[in-house]
Amino acid sequence: MRDPRLDDLFYRYCEKKITDDERDELMSLLMLEENQAQINGLIDQFIRDDDTEHRLSDETADDILQSIFSATAQPGRNAYKPIQEEEIDNTRTRPLWIFKLVAAAVVLLLVYGGYHSFDKSPKKAPVAAMSSVYGGDVKAGGNKASLTLANGQTFDLATITQNNLQSQPGTMIDKDKGEITYNKVIGKGAETPYNILRTPLGGQYKIVLPDGSRAWLNAASSLKYPTAFTGTHRNVEMSGEVYFEIEPNKKMPFQVKVTDTKTKGKDMEITVLGTHFNISSYGDEPTMQTTLLEGSVRVKKDNVVKVLRPGQQAQVVTGEPVRDIAINKVDPESVVAWKEGRFEFNGNIREIMRQISRWYDLDVKYEGDVERKSFAGTISRKNNVSEVLKMLELTGGIQFRIEDRKITVKNTD
Repeated sequence: MRDPRLDDLFYRYCEKKITDDERDELMSLLMLEENQAQINGLIDQFIRDDDTEHRLSDETADDILQSIFSATAQPGRNAYKPIQEEEIDNTRTRPLWIFKLVAAAVVLLLVYGGYHSFDKSPKKAPVAAMSSVYGGDVKAGGNKASLTLANGQTFDLATITQNNLQSQPGTMIDKDKGEITYNKVIGKGAETPYNILRTPLGGQYKIVLPDGSRAWLNAASSLKYPTAFTGTHRNVEMSGEVYFEIEPNKKMPFQVKVTDTKTKGKDMEITVLGTHFNISSYGDEPTMQTTLLEGSVRVKKDNVVKVLRPGQQAQVVTGEPVRDIAINKVDPESVVAWKEGRFEFNGNIREIMRQISRWYDLDVKYEGDVERKSFAGTISRKNNVSEVLKMLELTGGIQFRIEDRKITVKNTD
């Protein structure tokens, strides 16, 4: 049976006329299984039943619907368990399903170019297109990288040609896919040359290594590797964030050396046989993290060694002597959401802004005390930065401004 109260609250929410108490009531109604079909229909109506020229594409509408439906069907999902429980103001932490509903309204607002009322009269008054409130909106990052050959030459992969690679046969660049591939060549005799793939801020790239293993580089990352694997181990070095899918080879284990940029101690070493895992080692983050999706990996830092199982994450505090390696249970799909083209936020605002800063190549500064503000939610990395910031802003208590490629984060409480 249809609940008219749910209809009314939903319309009031989308028209920005809802009170705080009514919003809480709406969110409670969303969580009831018997209301699922009704709320799905309301959202579908809001997304699709618009007769203006600013219509959403079916792809965008389906993406929004899927995000909302999956979120409301899985309340209270915890994507991350911290090493130590921190004191967080619960009034500042929005559950994922609430955040995604807000995100849907934001996407509609920005894509439509205006705010449409749920007026049920046959005629709708024209609504003027609304410009972004941000002075310097920035488009999302994309497939950008540079390649440094063994002879020291560095090429932009957006403009490199096969002529540039004549000295290194077996290397192919697919600019449309953002992918570099090395044929399976076994080196003999002379020492195998190394290449370095680097992504800038706002860049990402994929590489197929000589053994068929694959690696995806997030923004501001690097991977050093041989053009052919020889000897007893397959050794690579990385910085930033890289997701690996390794081809099994028990006779030649795959090893990743991860540099700790904050200390002169030993690097972190990851040893695998065949597995899927993600490593994050940005210099501006407090920890280096290794997250296992499939298989098994051994994490070593100084004299401490831990073995991970799928769904676990190893954390090493950077810049300090290692006494232990913390092992936490996490949602690995959330950790590698960046590879699938999504932001999945679940943390404090500074952590979130570091991700945004790297992907959009923007500086960030803060006004007021924002330390206790935490958020959880998901949004496409294909959106302009204004759409991402607006989604965060509408959760309350925080405001953003973009000027001269700098985001200002302001506490409004």
